[in-house]
Amino acid sequence: MKERINWIDWAKAFCMTVVVFCHLPQQEDTFYLQYLASVILSTFFFVSGYLKKQNLTIKESAKKYGYSLLLPYIIYNAIYYPYWLTKFYIEHGSITIIDAFRPIVGTILGQLNSSFSCELNGVTWFLIALFIMHILTDVTNKHKHSKSIMLILTITSMMLYGANKFYHYAPYITYHGLIRCLCFFFLGNLLQHWHQLKRFNLRKDLTIGTSTLLLSLILFYWHIHEDRFIIHIILFYIVNTISVFAFIYLAKSLNAVKSHIITLISIGTMLIFGLHRMMIGIIDYTLENSTDISNITYNWYQNIALVIIIELTLLPFIICTQERLPSLLGKK
Repeated sequence: MKERINWIDWAKAFCMTVVVFCHLPQQEDTFYLQYLASVILSTFFFVSGYLKKQNLTIKESAKKYGYSLLLPYIIYNAIYYPYWLTKFYIEHGSITIIDAFRPIVGTILGQLNSSFSCELNGVTWFLIALFIMHILTDVTNKHKHSKSIMLILTITSMMLYGANKFYHYAPYITYHGLIRCLCFFFLGNLLQHWHQLKRFNLRKDLTIGTSTLLLSLILFYWHIHEDRFIIHIILFYIVNTISVFAFIYLAKSLNAVKSHIITLISIGTMLIFGLHRMMIGIIDYTLENSTDISNITYNWYQNIALVIIIELTLLPFIICTQERLPSLLGKK
């Protein structure tokens, strides 16, 4: 069995926890939520690029990541479908064949919202985007000018992201996430090529982590004002790059700290990703009906408590699926 990298487990567990936190209904204009929602996916994709297996043929890559990413994508959307049907019926009082068919089409098309389709388990877009990134990286690495090609693709994706945010020419979450986060996947893969982040020094890692976190928070305060759009987009990538190193170095500072719960959350990242939105919906519905509050929202400490409840509830499922249904974790 491949030896686990403890700081990677800390980074993945932190990112997963923040994702669940951000998806809980809450006041959306708070600074901390805007910051976390803006930067956390960058670290997720960076880690995925850093962990990417090297020297795969295109066929090997398609097979490996088709099993570990596309199969769970299908499974978690299939699990989510009965919940979607029930929620739609409760909200609308009825459901037609066309209504029921639209999320199926949307899932086949990668969570596409259109006149003939809609997203099902929308958060699973990242599995499609990751699959494309893996294949694209393997194709690029076969070329002798791979680094130059990656640089061109990075700049192109940044420009497409800025244009899409300004013109809204493609309101498609998978495409939006792909062009937004491709550069961070490439960055993680590049640092793996260069054998970086292998050494540990608690004082150095903690100093770099805290200082870059503070810097990213300061720059983000300037970034959130969109009146000067080009600077806004440039700062987006600067803030996200700095925040990646902040979270990575803070995770590295915890490398000597072993936690079984953190390891399980890291192992079960895909399962938590696939199920947490459904759990949030059930919690919201239960509380709204028991308290007669419509469109319930939570404050930050209630969110933290709910995140802990959701992740602890899913831990036994993660343990169980490790042996019985590893495909739910993207494993064979």
